Parts: sequence; C-alpha cells; structure tokens
Amino acid sequence: MTAASFFIKPGYRARTQPEYYADVHDDGTIWQPEVYPLAATLARQYGCRYIIDIGCGRARKLSMMYPEFQIIGMDFGSNLEHCRAQYPFGNWVEVDLENSDGVQFPPEVLQNAVVINSDVIEHLVNPTRLMALIRSYLVHAKVAVISTPERDLERGTHDMGPPANPTHIREWNLAELETMLSSEGLRPAYCGLTISNDRDMLRKTSLAVVPGLSLNSSAVRELGAFCEKWLAASPEMRDAGNGQYLQNLAQLEREMASAQSAAQPLLAPMSPLEIGMEHIAAARYEEAFKVLTEALQNDGENPAVVFQLGRLAAICNMPEDAKELFYQAALRAPEIVKDIFDFYQEQLARARAGLE
Repeated sequence: MTAASFFIKPGYRARTQPEYYADVHDDGTIWQPEVYPLAATLARQYGCRYIIDIGCGRARKLSMMYPEFQIIGMDFGSNLEHCRAQYPFGNWVEVDLENSDGVQFPPEVLQNAVVINSDVIEHLVNPTRLMALIRSYLVHAKVAVISTPERDLERGTHDMGPPANPTHIREWNLAELETMLSSEGLRPAYCGLTISNDRDMLRKTSLAVVPGLSLNSSAVRELGAFCEKWLAASPEMRDAGNGQYLQNLAQLEREMASAQSAAQPLLAPMSPLEIGMEHIAAARYEEAFKVLTEALQNDGENPAVVFQLGRLAAICNMPEDAKELFYQAALRAPEIVKDIFDFYQEQLARARAGLE
C-alpha cells in the first residue's frame, strides 16, 4: 500500500471517471442511519450550533437536524438544486469537491460546528482536496464524522475493483481507510464499523471520527471511548446515556460558574505550544515561528516546543535545522522519537501523493 494508490492494496483497479451521483432513493431505505444521529449527539456534547455536511446529497438526513442545529450543506448540480427548493431554511453552498478547494467559513462558525462527510470520498478521483478541506475545518471545528463503504465486507476480500457501483472511483477496507486518513493528518479518535442501511442492519460501512485541534489528548481518548460505547448501545441506551450526559453537563456548568466567581476558571487559555500547533496546521508559519521561539525562550527545556519547531523547519524545507531540533527534542525526552518517526512517515506519504 502506498500514498499514490491512497493506501489501497497493490493491484487494485480504480475507476478513472465516475458517473454523477444523484442522491435519489425511492424505496424508503435510510443509508448510514447511525452517522447523523452520532454527529448530532457529539454536537450536543460539545455545545455546537452548526452541522456542516460536505457532500450532503439531497440532504434528507441533514434536514431532519433542523431546527435543533443550523445546517450547512455542500454539494453541486441537481442535488444542491433539490436542497434549495425543498429546504429553504438550510444554508446551501455550491462546491465541486473534484475541481475546487472548497469553501472556508468564519472561525466563529467552525468553533461551534461538527463536520459530516458521509459516503463521499469514494466518489472522488482525487480525494486529497477533500481531506485538506476537512483538515482545515478541524483547526477550529470540534470533530469530523467520516463514513465510506467497507470494501471487504461489501464486495469480499478478493475484490480488486473497479467498484460495482458506477458512481464510485475506489473503495477502502477499514485498515486502509485509517492509514490514509492518518497519513493526511486526520488520525481518528475512533475507527470502526457502522450500519450501512436500516433494511438489513449489517455493519458494512467504515466510520472514522476525527478530533479537532481544540481537543487535548485526554479529550481525544474520551471521544474514542464514547463513540465505541455509543455505537455498541441500543437506541434506548443511547437516549438514556444522552440524558445522563446532559445532567453531567449541567453539573459542569455549575462548577464552571462557581470557579469563575472564585476567579479560578476551570478551562485554561490555550498555551503558546497549542497556539503554535494551530498556526502550523493552518499554514501560518511565520506566526508559528514567533510564538514557538518565544515559548522556547521562556522554557528552553520543553521538548514539545522544540519538537514543534522541528516540524516547522521540516515543513519549511530547512532539513538541517529540523534535524538538529529533532535531535535536541529527543535528548530532552527520548520518548518523543516516536513522534518524530510518525511525522516523517506522514511527510513521506504526502510527498509521494504529490502534495508537497
């Protein structure tokens, strides 16, 4: 598996040009019936007001999330025409993911948003623009929920493509999908299976839940554990769990109010390290350099700051500086060698895919 093949097994044949996908289902079947409820649950958990659906199709499931959430659907052609005619309360944005870099939204919207990308990636000849768009949204957005058919379960392990569905370019198995997402800086907090449709209720769709940069490592672990439990639970258990969550949220709000009144806020502002990492993710390299060098002057022994400066040097084509900074970071914290190795693996995968 290589980045050039989007990490699909050797010998697999992708389709070169798909048919346009008109999202029309006349038999009443609901596809990916858990994706949108999970996204809604996560939006409630993080206090989000917006749902952004990249490749929304005809938006039947998205429209049902209104008015609890403000909905933003992105698509083109007859799908988007249908959305504008049927659901005038939504915000409908024309985007051809194959031929454009997408649309950016204000940070104040993204900070209050959960992103959905449900069964879209398999329709694209080159999905790198889509993944870059999701990655840019996650600089501010809380989480992205991504699904796509699991090839081995849908077609069998011997399937070598092209996909039986003429609107699909290629299909991944679960392991391939996780590898590709991780190589694009979209490492999932959870990656598993979800129900493909409400007719046969079989779990033949891959589901990845990718955290935003605002979530720390503890919150990412909690997100992964929550998704695993939610997907394994019955609808009744999910409703009960949501009620318990709301009780916990109310308690948290009371604790925050109490702490604020005592001038002891529970939530600390972003550290210089976190601000620097956000600047790097958004390709604001000069700002990242300024913040991280100031942080290093204040704490010259912080290996995480040195490591991020190494990343920045490598991204900016300063290999000797990067080598020295990574060496200094490893001297301070030997365990950081794994992060250095993972970073170079990601850079190599992106270079092979022609992104650099």
